[in-house]
Amino acid sequence: MNLSKATILFCTLLISIGCKNDNPTFIIDNGLYIDNVTIISASKNGILQKYIGNVLIDNETILFCGKQKPNVKGVFKKIDGTGKYLTPGLIDSHVHLSSIAGMNYKQVRALPELANSYYEQLPNSYLYFGYTTLIDPNNYNPKIIKQINDKEIKPDIYTCGEQVKVMNDFMMAEDDPKDRYKFYPNFLHDKYNKNVSIPDTINSNDHSVKKVVSDIINKQDGICIKTIYEDGFGGTEEMVWELPTLDIIKDLVHQAKNENVPVLLHANSFSAQKFGSEANVDIIAHGMWHWGLIKEYLNVSKLPETHKELLSTIARKKIGYQPTFRVIAGQKDVFNPNFINDSNLKNVLPLNLLKWLKTDEGLWQKKRIMTYGGDYFNSETPDREIAGMMQLVLDKVNISTNYLSGENGNLLFGSDTPAMNNHANPPGYNGFLEMKHWFEAGISLEKIFMATTFNNANAFHLNDKYGTIEKGKIANLLLLNQDPLDDILAYNAIHLVIVHGKKYARNTLSANPSD
Repeated sequence: MNLSKATILFCTLLISIGCKNDNPTFIIDNGLYIDNVTIISASKNGILQKYIGNVLIDNETILFCGKQKPNVKGVFKKIDGTGKYLTPGLIDSHVHLSSIAGMNYKQVRALPELANSYYEQLPNSYLYFGYTTLIDPNNYNPKIIKQINDKEIKPDIYTCGEQVKVMNDFMMAEDDPKDRYKFYPNFLHDKYNKNVSIPDTINSNDHSVKKVVSDIINKQDGICIKTIYEDGFGGTEEMVWELPTLDIIKDLVHQAKNENVPVLLHANSFSAQKFGSEANVDIIAHGMWHWGLIKEYLNVSKLPETHKELLSTIARKKIGYQPTFRVIAGQKDVFNPNFINDSNLKNVLPLNLLKWLKTDEGLWQKKRIMTYGGDYFNSETPDREIAGMMQLVLDKVNISTNYLSGENGNLLFGSDTPAMNNHANPPGYNGFLEMKHWFEAGISLEKIFMATTFNNANAFHLNDKYGTIEKGKIANLLLLNQDPLDDILAYNAIHLVIVHGKKYARNTLSANPSD
């Protein structure tokens, strides 16, 4: 879809032609009336619209949206939208709510006060940057989800339940064979893989595609299925795990379609994304940062024809695509001494955690990244050289995502917050940084807007609730001081966040509202 300014102007004219009715009258009991505001939203058919109009909310539902001025009676608060921009609330479709940005599981146990302060602020941090709906594809933790949902102010949260571990895959292989079935009791048996055999003590019917999908939907309230194809990190690690067969993933996709839920595949390499395309998964999670073996492609800057062909196929099939720039960019920022002093961090991280992250103990991420430097870097390598190498990898995501966008691929916004518990992937702010990477990669502001709203809602079958400003939808909205179709920085110029019809001044959501 080529969302030119001429297209937006044409849609505006269509709206004005269609608004011929007399001003409607509404009686409401607990509402918001936003008048004379510039409304930016896709239509239900995915056509981006921009016009000056009025929006009426009653309780948590949008009651009216249009160019007419409604006659409103009852109990409501009026907001003058003159000079401001109203958009749907943003959707981040790749977050990990149980993971703490900056703390591993051992530190969480040792420093519960820091962990608790993080979780206490977590929902507000996402809202501070306009993310009113979150989707957690794995790291399933019902306790943390409940803790967030019990709060008065929070985004709407959905999950894919437990990530599907295909028997003896990358995730399962991290544990001793005698323990892995205990740690991953809901694994999927790959009956097509001759290299694996299910123990006699385990009933294979309990690990069938049908059973695994059913449990995620009915027992874990999952709205999607997430699995993984990890083929060795660009050759930096020896593969000691099994890859899923194409047939088992095709079976998984088929069963999920029967249940009307999408399948996401973790796939960050050319071969993994080719596998996902052949399996007809619904969504590819991650950009293509491994074009092949790192030793062969690290310094290559021209997208190979084979990769162009694959990305064109992914675009043609309308497979959803989450580039997740911040996975690599966040690791690069670990080696940026200025990142930890970024003034935006104080709005999304509690001060006690922020202070701890500046200590030697809090800088553990550097040491962890050093462990998989292989032949490329070690503890003696200067930070700037490591950051430079990571930029070469990040460039692969820029180039491949830009090409996919040019092919009108189905881009979906996901920030992968926080990837591997990285402190440089802080909740909320990481999403804003992800947006900036998209823009720097040449993705248009119109496509970024659609990816964070309409596209995500459609891909995860949530378009009856979110993604557009329409009558009957949940009133999750943003009132911005700047136009997001003119400047990416508009997403850091939020005036009000509206969640289920209740408005919140942005500064009240900050981790440090007095600043």
